[in-house]
Amino acid sequence: MIVEDEALAIESWDRDIQDFNRRANKAFAFTQSYARSKQEALEKLARQRFDCAVVDLRLPNSPEEHGTGVPVGNDVLHGVLSNLGIPAWVYSGYESEVSDEVKASNIKVARKEGGASTAILEDFEKQAGLMDAMDQMRCKVAQETSLLFNRSIWPRWEERWATREDRELIKGIITRQTVAHVADALSQAPAHHPDEFYVVPALYADRLETGDILTHEEETLIVLTPRCNLANKLPTKIVFAVCAPCEAWAQWQGDLGGSSKAKERAEDDIGKHATQGHAIATHFMPPLETRGPWLVDFRELRVIDSSKVAELLKQRIATVAPQFIANLVQRHSAYIGRIGQPDLNARLLIDLCRPAARTAGAAAAP
Repeated sequence: MIVEDEALAIESWDRDIQDFNRRANKAFAFTQSYARSKQEALEKLARQRFDCAVVDLRLPNSPEEHGTGVPVGNDVLHGVLSNLGIPAWVYSGYESEVSDEVKASNIKVARKEGGASTAILEDFEKQAGLMDAMDQMRCKVAQETSLLFNRSIWPRWEERWATREDRELIKGIITRQTVAHVADALSQAPAHHPDEFYVVPALYADRLETGDILTHEEETLIVLTPRCNLANKLPTKIVFAVCAPCEAWAQWQGDLGGSSKAKERAEDDIGKHATQGHAIATHFMPPLETRGPWLVDFRELRVIDSSKVAELLKQRIATVAPQFIANLVQRHSAYIGRIGQPDLNARLLIDLCRPAARTAGAAAAP
């Protein structure tokens, strides 16, 4: 979508897009749709599917705004940010009028001058894989939502929900059920990439969550306090475990480039850590961009006063993704629930097991 009200600028976009589409080595071809006012742009955003957008800032919208120089294009960009999630550019002669919300986003800004439109099209071409991935994601979410609607939501509406007067309650139920169903259905992959292990930035902006990872006093910590305590009235203390550097990582990297035996040993050890098949006192956390990997050490706990939550929120790196939280919590519970026993003297057991220790004349068990 190109949001532009100047006829000459629209003609220029048409020429540039035709030139792009004639290229033999292009990643895709553009189909453009124009909106000449804020209102037209918002209506199209609500009714049509777009992969990317270019928005001028000073647009006619209504009689009182026409010719006033009000940068209403910001309103369109806010709609793109809030409702779509697509690559977008500001293309304006008044780029200094970009709103703070747009400045804080990934939306890029170009001054309306010669060659800038071609550069924007080339930048969109670099995002071809991203736009295709987002399109596939939306299709899969829509498919799963449709399945849930026909199998569960519609039948329950006709049986029970249609007669309820509290429609806001039902809206909330349907929203949460849909999100939970889609997340569960689409998370059932044969295998997961380490990037799926984390939500970046952290899941909640205004509170801590179980699985939040942060840096504090030169240590990397992960929240272990249960979510129910964090979501309601905060406890006076919050419990963290230390995320210790996985020292074996460097050894594995060396072994993978070494002999076949060393490579086999490293691959086996990495596989055990990926499936948490290692010491119960630790939980393996894969690399997060340039950080990690870590071993969450349940033997090394830190307790921080909840009065420091505001400070801790600023120090967060990420949150462990919901589908991986259960394993972290289960392993922590298994560790603290392991009472154990005093060590037996293995040498005494060996001596008792020897044939000479048996009662004379006793028959050996088959």
